[in-house]
Amino acid sequence: MVKADEFSVNDVLARQEIEYLQRWYARATDLIGTNEADNIEAGRKIYHRIFTPDASIQASDPNGSYFKVTGPDEWVKVVDGALSVFDSTQHLLGTQIVTIENLPDEGGQGGRGSMTSYLQAWHHDPDRVIDIYLGTYFSEVRYTPGVGWQIFDMRLKKVAGEVFDKSQ
Repeated sequence: MVKADEFSVNDVLARQEIEYLQRWYARATDLIGTNEADNIEAGRKIYHRIFTPDASIQASDPNGSYFKVTGPDEWVKVVDGALSVFDSTQHLLGTQIVTIENLPDEGGQGGRGSMTSYLQAWHHDPDRVIDIYLGTYFSEVRYTPGVGWQIFDMRLKKVAGEVFDKSQ
């Protein structure tokens, strides 16, 4: 069991900053899911902050297929395409576990870690369906001098899901 006194202040701050990367990801994804140009650009801006320019990003869709791209702009295209059929989305994060491999040195070099986050994503089409996606994010992070912690590899694995079709 981990004791509270086993974490330094820098370790606790790093863990919180890393957890917020996934929270900001959820916010950006919901902005993109509104299908409004200004919100899509606001989501893109958040993605550029939380992902490294060369980030490997992948997710499984409800059919079990995988999408994999490099970089935040390519991921905006995937998310916008996947969510454009819905009128609203809500990405809810549950348990988050952060592991710090190493903190950055005094010069801001070398910080690295990983994070696992549980997801419930609700997608709504008022005329037809409610699509619920349950998954787990597996994210690798590193500290970028002048920017802070960023995700350089994120995989979303579908755990379960359900689609409720209101027309039936």
